[in-house]
Amino acid sequence: MDDRRKVKRFLVAGAIVGAIISLVISLLMDTLFQGTPQGTWRDAIAKDLNTFLQLGVSSGSVAVTFVFMIVLGILSAFGAFMGFIFSFFLYRFFSFLGSK
Repeated sequence: MDDRRKVKRFLVAGAIVGAIISLVISLLMDTLFQGTPQGTWRDAIAKDLNTFLQLGVSSGSVAVTFVFMIVLGILSAFGAFMGFIFSFFLYRFFSFLGSK
């Protein structure tokens, strides 16, 4: 029973670290491209909402912030999944090395 708990903690920790890394990288990219002509995530979301839905929103509006949070949630979920898979492979590799 203790081994299962250890595996679960290891996999959950990998998922949490993956989600945090994904979120941090996404926000750092947004900060890095703030002064470029292409703009930030918010600028791109506002342009897409204006193009596809003809909403007429700016990059600081509530609708853009809501869609931005959804995009960050999707990116964090994907990062958590990748962290889970990576920690699973790490656990299997080290348990293979430790078995006799």
